[in-house]
Amino acid sequence: MLKRVAAIYDIHGNLAALDAVLADIEKCRIDAIIVGGDLAWGPQPAMVMSRLMSLKGNVHFIKGNADGEVAERYGIGQGLDEETAEINEWCSDQLTATQKAFLRNLQEKMSVEIDGLGEVLFVHGSPRSDEEGIRNSTTDAAIKSMIDSVKQKTIVCGHTHVQFDRSVFDKRIINAGSVGLQINAKGACWVLLGPDVVFRETEYDFHYAADQIRQSGVPMANDFAEHILNPPKEGP
Repeated sequence: MLKRVAAIYDIHGNLAALDAVLADIEKCRIDAIIVGGDLAWGPQPAMVMSRLMSLKGNVHFIKGNADGEVAERYGIGQGLDEETAEINEWCSDQLTATQKAFLRNLQEKMSVEIDGLGEVLFVHGSPRSDEEGIRNSTTDAAIKSMIDSVKQKTIVCGHTHVQFDRSVFDKRIINAGSVGLQINAKGACWVLLGPDVVFRETEYDFHYAADQIRQSGVPMANDFAEHILNPPKEGP
């Protein structure tokens, strides 16, 4: 059983945010890091992948929907809209064959025993699909079919980029938020698990990050930079 676990989700190619979170995690005496998917789709895919793949110790990865799409260089022909496809193809072209193979071979979910929480299931979107988002506003009835087959009492997810902690039927669902494309938060969001659930928001140099993003060559660079500087708000 692990005493403390850091769950970091939805990095989306934001190296400055990732570095700040990893520095914060080093102060927390954690036993493991779980990286919950959507690693490279964003302005600095190769640098983020290099940083993540170089991590030592007890680090586990699960696959997000964008990870498979980047690895396979999905475009319009695979159902992506034009803007998403352009960014996806650009991201894929930045990565090495080794980095793309790493993304391609990530596991879809995993469970870990954590002190105070018991067995916790980690998924990207929902237990049913990495493309299926659970929001704080998603109705209990809509969530029921997503979690019917889950034996664990606690589920940690991401994908929708907003932190929350809610109970649905007999399950506790925790969204870790987003490290690199925050919503409803200025800092890089993640969650510390065990024995309690502690939501974290790590400050980093947003202006430096925005400048680096504008120089990255990613399509829609100004939109990414503006998102970092002025994260959007989402209702409850």
